[in-house]
Amino acid sequence: MQAIEFEATIDGSGDIHVPERYHRLYGRNARFVILLPDVPRSDSKTIDPMQYNNRVDWPVDGLDYQRQARGEWK
Repeated sequence: MQAIEFEATIDGSGDIHVPERYHRLYGRNARFVILLPDVPRSDSKTIDPMQYNNRVDWPVDGLDYQRQARGEWK
């Protein structure tokens, strides 16, 4: 089996056009393996982590907690 590699665009009707330089292949049977580039899916949800900014109810003030923890080290 002979392998030939080229890139082509699949047109709106689903046709793939073999480049002219491979004219000797026209009319022959071939086996195709189509490799598509990895593209993020448009229907996938993107999460914005900043939407959760300042959403945690902390039982103490952060600065007071930090001072207390540092005071224990002394």
